[in-house]
Amino acid sequence: MLKRIKQAVSSKTGEAYIYVCVLVLFISMLVSVVILYMGLLAQVQIQKRDVKNKLDSCVAEYATEAFDSIKQGDNYELLDLEKLKENAYRHLGFGSDDTSITYDNGNCTMSRPTVTTLSGNGFGLTATYTVSFPISWGGKTFADLQVPITVTSYYRFK
Repeated sequence: MLKRIKQAVSSKTGEAYIYVCVLVLFISMLVSVVILYMGLLAQVQIQKRDVKNKLDSCVAEYATEAFDSIKQGDNYELLDLEKLKENAYRHLGFGSDDTSITYDNGNCTMSRPTVTTLSGNGFGLTATYTVSFPISWGGKTFADLQVPITVTSYYRFK
């Protein structure tokens, strides 16, 4: 078997070029798929980092308001976590009736997250949502990649 392949590749009659062309096509398609996959992974990480920054901003803003009220003599156990939840939707760009948003660059669509508040030795938010990325190759969109993501932002009391 190996001897036959070696003879075909070293042949000067032109058969060797067919095998080389098929090999080059296979390798180029494989590299193209790997690059597409790496690009999608990068987009998922960028989107996740963006949501994490927005939730951190929301929690930091709420922490400032809460501790200003504590300085005025209010009890920290009476923190309004529902207000924090509403602010999270506003920071993420969702209105009261939006079911999904498309990012400005158009590379993904984010479904309305399920935001839950966290409490204990601090307060925070957890957002669970699905992001849809179109899989495009050669100018055509073949499918949408649905990625479920959970992001948490928490402020601990010191």
